[in-house]
Amino acid sequence: MANKITEEAKRFKWNYRKGTLRYRIGSFYAGYPLEFWNRVKQLPTAKHQPESKFVIFTSGRSGSTLLVDLINSNPNIQCDLELLKRRVAFPISLVRSFEQQSEKPIYGWKLLSYQLLNVQTGIKDKKQFFESLIHDEDYKLIYLTRNNKVKQALSIIYAFYRGKWHNKEGSTQKASKQFELDPKIFHHFLQEVEILDAFEKEIIADVPHLYISYENDLKEVTQHEATIQRISNYMGIEAVKPNTALKKVTPSKLDNMISNKQQVIDYLTNTDYAHYITILEKM
Repeated sequence: MANKITEEAKRFKWNYRKGTLRYRIGSFYAGYPLEFWNRVKQLPTAKHQPESKFVIFTSGRSGSTLLVDLINSNPNIQCDLELLKRRVAFPISLVRSFEQQSEKPIYGWKLLSYQLLNVQTGIKDKKQFFESLIHDEDYKLIYLTRNNKVKQALSIIYAFYRGKWHNKEGSTQKASKQFELDPKIFHHFLQEVEILDAFEKEIIADVPHLYISYENDLKEVTQHEATIQRISNYMGIEAVKPNTALKKVTPSKLDNMISNKQQVIDYLTNTDYAHYITILEKM
């Protein structure tokens, strides 16, 4: 058994390092040529002006891919994923180019908070950026958050471990085996999700927005129709019954994910995150 745990731990570390390297290269170096190519590609095309626009602001592993999938059930909406996941020189211009390429009357896209905070270093005033989107570019803001930061951090870690972030219905990929979680890595991700949460709250404090909670509005299939109705009302459009092929990938029971639950709990005892122990014990 010890050998299996060691192999699973190695697998996690390899996927984590590979994912981190891919993130750094893609985020900080690949954006400029892609930005240039997108501008060139757009030159000969007609510039479409959507009737209504929105942006989803959120953090990773909060259900945003699911939300985009549900929103795109409406044939009148095109909701793109993360337009600013790579550093670019002219973020507003890039956003405009994508909305003008859309042929749908309603256009939206997704922005993760780490991308605004850490990737788009050219945006000096982050709050002003949102105010510009809303007041100058006529975007409506949908703010999506996940209240359970423990499960959010574990979901990020589990995705790195699997080397895969989402599954669709009918996927033949088997559930991953337990792995030994380095408590320091868990501690690190708890810090990260709390930093991003505070940043998000600061950014949206004075900005009009629609609040969506993963736990209250997306977690269960039975919540989806009411959530899309709320968004449709906010956008002033007719709602369409949503559907999705995505399915959950993170185990709900912690013992099904990691093999050293008690070690992780013990590590947190003398940290600033000891208040999360109760949540871990119940998982």
